Amino acid sequence: MSNYTDGGPEAGFAGFAGFAGFAGFAGFAGFAGFARFAGFGGQQSPLTAEALITNRDGIAGVPLPTPFPVTAPNPESTQNLSRLSMDVRAAIFDFELASRMGFAATPRTASDAAVAKIYQLETGAGDPPTTTYQPLITMSEPCMDKFQEQLSFLFSYADLRQDRGSEILAQVGSPVAFLSTIGFMDAGRTPHTMELLAAVLRLARFVEMRVKYALACKRPIVFSPQIQPMIPTPTHGTLPSGHATEAFFLARTIWKLMRASGAPQYAANDGAFGEMLMRQAARVAINRTVAGVHFPVDSVAGAILGLTLADYLSDRCTFETGTAGNRSSATFTGDNFDGGADFNWAQLYTACDDAQVPTQSGDCGTWMTSETTATAADLTDSPALQWLWTKAVAEWQDLNP
Repeated sequence: MSNYTDGGPEAGFAGFAGFAGFAGFAGFAGFAGFARFAGFGGQQSPLTAEALITNRDGIAGVPLPTPFPVTAPNPESTQNLSRLSMDVRAAIFDFELASRMGFAATPRTASDAAVAKIYQLETGAGDPPTTTYQPLITMSEPCMDKFQEQLSFLFSYADLRQDRGSEILAQVGSPVAFLSTIGFMDAGRTPHTMELLAAVLRLARFVEMRVKYALACKRPIVFSPQIQPMIPTPTHGTLPSGHATEAFFLARTIWKLMRASGAPQYAANDGAFGEMLMRQAARVAINRTVAGVHFPVDSVAGAILGLTLADYLSDRCTFETGTAGNRSSATFTGDNFDGGADFNWAQLYTACDDAQVPTQSGDCGTWMTSETTATAADLTDSPALQWLWTKAVAEWQDLNP
């Protein structure tokens, strides 16, 4: 992986070795049932290998006179995806998503805050293809005074620890189990949805950790000995909140699948399913403040990041070459956020029409913007991601009687 500099955006996310650890879908309890298939392939015991050697000697017989006819392979075809194992497909999907991203960081100066920027790489026709970096996420750190002011929320939210302790502990890993109580998901019922959400978690962690590293914002425990978090404080930076990023990325992706399915229940009651998914994502985020490991402003930044990444994912999964597409982008300016303000997801997003709020301002200025613009018609699409998305959408459609 190439080194990151303070200059222009760089690609190179695709080589991130950390993706490999997520290929096992450890965050999804429902995938545990696949373990019973282990005896049919993959790793095997030395005893089985020895037995297969002697077995072949006993049944292979004399050499056959002519080779059997084999159909030539179908390269770069989505027909091959269904024949691949999930961990192999995971690597393909990760490359498709991450290889179209770039990054740049600007360090803090005496007059300006540190800034982290995620870019979307648009590619055109040709070999090598033409490339253009477009803004996806621009995020700057709040000043230390903002975090100091936010400490009051940490102290007040601590009173909820007794009531929410079990939730907080259960949500240390993936929040998918909580989202599954709103959208009916199971490894047997919605396997491709689960596979897509696993890619969401891998991409979210990949992006959030790079932004955290660039901004290096200090955790609440550093500011006061009376914070006393109820869970271990992670070593990475506090802003943006990774749990908020992942929860809102997952929630909006599920909502997009529901809407794309056309099932009537998801269109009813002004997007009630989407509203509930967002409330659940917000509760996951707020619970991290209750636990004492995040400021509310961290959740604001994380929610903006997660919501925008959900648009990036769906755009990549649905765009077709030769047609006009959309590209979303958002900014978060930490110094303009009111240190006395709590996290409120409704300031960022409206579920009924699946849209991020265009702008939010306070006494210090505009602290959030979001926009959607048209992409070039020759933007390279991703048939592999479209295959997964189409399979996932079908799982939310009602079966005809």
